[in-house]
Amino acid sequence: MKLEVHDLHKSFQGKEVLHGISFTIESGKALGLLGRNGAGKSTTIRILMDVFKANQGTLLMDGKPFHAKEYNIGYLPEERGLYPKKKVSEQLLYLAELRGMKKAEAKSNLKKWLKRLHIEEYESRVLETLSKGNQQKVQLAQTLMNDPDIVILDEPFSGLDPVNSQILQEVVQEQIQAGKLVIFSSHQMNYVEEFCEDIV
Repeated sequence: MKLEVHDLHKSFQGKEVLHGISFTIESGKALGLLGRNGAGKSTTIRILMDVFKANQGTLLMDGKPFHAKEYNIGYLPEERGLYPKKKVSEQLLYLAELRGMKKAEAKSNLKKWLKRLHIEEYESRVLETLSKGNQQKVQLAQTLMNDPDIVILDEPFSGLDPVNSQILQEVVQEQIQAGKLVIFSSHQMNYVEEFCEDIV
C-alpha cells in the first residue's frame, strides 16, 4: 500500500492550523509526525481517519481516492478512550466485535495480545485498578486486536516506563516488518528517530 497526502489545509473558526501538509508513506515503513503540542499532528490523523474533512487537499491510496472506512485501521489516540470501570477482557472483546470480528477470533486475539504485552494477569481486572503504563498497554492491545492494515499511534509512549517502552518498540517493529502502514505521532524526537525512515 502507498498512501499519499497532498496539500492538506484545515482551519477552525477562521484560524488555519494545517498549511499545505504533504507526505507519502508505504507499507512496511513507519512515518513520523514530529512537532510540538498544537502543531497539527492529531488534526492530520483525524483527517486521515475521516473524523472530519480537510478544507483542501487530497488523500490517495495506491493512486486512488483514500476512504478510511475501506481499510482496517488500528488507532491509539493520545486521549485514552477505554472504560475505567469495566474489565479489561470485556471491553477489548466488545470493541473487537464492534469492528466486525467474530467472537471466537476476538477471544483468540485477546489472549495473544495480552500475552505479547505481558498483561495476561490483568484480563479479568477492572481497568482503573491497573497502573497508567499497564492501561496504556491495554489500549495498545485494543489498537492491534483486529490485525489492522494501517496502524496509527498518537503519543504511544505516554506513561510507559523503560521496560514497557522497550516492549512497545518491539511490537511497533513487528508491525512494520509485517508490512503494515505505520504512522507514529510524537513530540519526542528520540522515539520518532527509533522507528521512522521518514519524518514530517
